[in-house]
Amino acid sequence: MKNSVYMTWAKYHAGARYNLANSGILGCDLRDLTMTVDDIAVNGPNHEGYAPLKELIAEKYGVAAEQVVTSQGTSMANFLAMATLIERGDEVLIEQPAYDPILSAAVYLGAEVKRFSRSFENGYRIDLDELQRLVTPRTRLIIITSPHNPSGVAVDQQTLKQIGELAREAGARVLVDEVYRDILYEDAVACAVTLGEQFVTTSSLTKSYGLSGLRCGWILCAPELAEKMRRLNDLFGAVGSMPSDKMSVAAFRQLETLEARTRAIMEPNTELVHGFLRDHEDLLECVVPRRSMTVFPRLKYQSDSEPLHDRLRQFETSIVPGKFFEAPRHFRLGFAVGTQEVEIGLRNLSTALRVQG
Repeated sequence: MKNSVYMTWAKYHAGARYNLANSGILGCDLRDLTMTVDDIAVNGPNHEGYAPLKELIAEKYGVAAEQVVTSQGTSMANFLAMATLIERGDEVLIEQPAYDPILSAAVYLGAEVKRFSRSFENGYRIDLDELQRLVTPRTRLIIITSPHNPSGVAVDQQTLKQIGELAREAGARVLVDEVYRDILYEDAVACAVTLGEQFVTTSSLTKSYGLSGLRCGWILCAPELAEKMRRLNDLFGAVGSMPSDKMSVAAFRQLETLEARTRAIMEPNTELVHGFLRDHEDLLECVVPRRSMTVFPRLKYQSDSEPLHDRLRQFETSIVPGKFFEAPRHFRLGFAVGTQEVEIGLRNLSTALRVQG
């Protein structure tokens, strides 16, 4: 597998007038931020990551700046972390269902991939007994997303600690993609990297803050491991994008404003989606997190969500077919866009579900 099938589909086929395939908050523009010409630079000292940006990231997540490795978005952060942590043939445990670019990257790097379930029946929680059975002395990395992509279910801190202990005993690491963590606000548990040196976490300003265009991503890990990642990153680019780094510093200083914007978008949308799911319990079943940007409903009477996706295109509406998450009966429903867009999109989805039936 030399590419992410899902990502190619998402670039060219996910967009629609009523986009319920979106996986992050509605994108910002300059009207959502306070910027001056001093917040932009063409060149500057960012050959090991821009120091003011690393310091702000470190402050937010309660780590030292030397533990921060900046990257081009979370996907590049995940790839760089995996490329540093594993060698070809190493055993890697990945959740199922999984976000396709993570699985594809591990396969591309030559890992021997084993899967552990985050099942609908178990509320997308991690079965620690199953995970313990799968871990062997050859295991080098365990990969999870928390909150989970696609279901939106977060891993509780006690479970994270137990996963970390399993990894420590095996001499492995735990990579936690936390790109949706900040949508949990005050309910978010501590960043996983603070639980021990076996943890590596990744995130960005994309999903929770609407700043995808800045490509501001990062890895948090033990200092000596961070240094290895910086050296490996030399193969991909000697320096980062100074304009992006400088603007990201300005964005970090306005995170409270951006968070308020996200809340204002998500609160009415969450109410709409939760109501929709209650009203369609005759056709759908779903694990519904209290806070999330996506949910992962399962069709009760059909074995494949692709016909539903195809029918919705007639209504200029998009969802993500479950086949991209190895779960064809499901579909991912995103609702971090404009409220009117969500309202009309859900109405179209209702019509398509009732017709299909």
